[in-house]
Amino acid sequence: MSRVLVAVLLLTLAFSVQAREVLRLHGSNTLGETLAPAWVEAWFEARGCSGTERHPVEAGHVRLVGSGDCGLEVELQTHGSGTGIAGLLDGRTDLAMASRPVNAREVQAGRERGLGELDAPGQELVVALDGVAVIVHPDNPLRELRVAQVRALFDGSLRNWSQLGGRGGALRVHARDAESGTFDTFRGLVLGQRPLRADAQRYESTRELAAAVAADPAAIGFVGIAGVAGARALAIADAGVAMLPEAFRIAVEDYPLSRRLYLYQGADASPLAQDFAAFVLAEEQQALIARSGFVSQQVRAYADSVRPDAPDEYRTLVDGAQRLSLNFRFGRGLVDSKAAADVARLAQFMAKPENRGARLLLMGFVDPDEVSPYMAQSLSNDRVDYIASLLEAARLPVVRVRGMGGSAPLASDSGDAGRHRNRRVEVWIDHAAP
Repeated sequence: MSRVLVAVLLLTLAFSVQAREVLRLHGSNTLGETLAPAWVEAWFEARGCSGTERHPVEAGHVRLVGSGDCGLEVELQTHGSGTGIAGLLDGRTDLAMASRPVNAREVQAGRERGLGELDAPGQELVVALDGVAVIVHPDNPLRELRVAQVRALFDGSLRNWSQLGGRGGALRVHARDAESGTFDTFRGLVLGQRPLRADAQRYESTRELAAAVAADPAAIGFVGIAGVAGARALAIADAGVAMLPEAFRIAVEDYPLSRRLYLYQGADASPLAQDFAAFVLAEEQQALIARSGFVSQQVRAYADSVRPDAPDEYRTLVDGAQRLSLNFRFGRGLVDSKAAADVARLAQFMAKPENRGARLLLMGFVDPDEVSPYMAQSLSNDRVDYIASLLEAARLPVVRVRGMGGSAPLASDSGDAGRHRNRRVEVWIDHAAP
């Protein structure tokens, strides 16, 4: 082959590489193992690519290249939520995948580096819902645990299965690595200030952790619900009854170890990053989220969804109604970053032919420790009235609102995560309401 021809080929190759638009997508292994590649493939197809080529670089790092003439490439790195957020702050990624929310230090760093407010709507994008499942071997006779017991198992206070009333034998603990958003979530919801026991086996991969637990009758571990695989999830109780990590209980975030999955982008995000984020959030992608083992944010109605420990007054108020698969929660401002998108989803749901003529019921709650019992009733009324005003502004038919004070708490602790879970407004639909 002549030198001229070789030079032409090299120039052509260089031009084709330079002509590609490259999106850098870094962070959570929970999102990155299955859901992110599925998103990328669907995005490529929607943007005119004929297929997806996968080019592994190293463990947790793959180049996804759109086939044909679409000119798109995604650099996907899945080394943990912390690495994605750090990469966004340092300019090494366009979008950060995270299985836990940004913390105050990261928000401040983003502000200082001109990225805007990372925890604000439009920059903090809730893309799916998930739950941390506490898993054991399928033959383990244990069926449920309280959060305090899970803490004791993972901090080393309990070291033998007989201490839980089951068959004897030393237990072996498996946990995600320190960069994992799943571990950050578990630490925030379960461990608190307690350290993970020093002899815990650590994993970067969800799949490897679940496989290890499924193969060992003495093992216990934790994964996102999409990663349970051949192991078995336990029912978990906190302030109320024990709940399995089922789709509905995670959708309304009643399950004690529920969590949100995020994409984060800077205020100056590129058009390519904004296009991908908008694609992921579109209603059409909710089915893909469900197929990947996570819980979508599509609004659904559930019958027989009253908790067994609910107060009698609450039962009377929602009698005959169905609970919808979303709650409004309160963050740094009046509502958190998920609320505006949920109002739009609720409007789409109520516009369906089968819901015409139906009315919405709102039940508001506060964290029992944030105010006095008298003020709790008043504050819960204020919150439920505020959500009613948002829904009425969107021309949604709210027929009844009621503050329930600090009754029926979901979390027993008074930390940030617990307060956020308890401060909520539930949404119910009544097709028989006048």
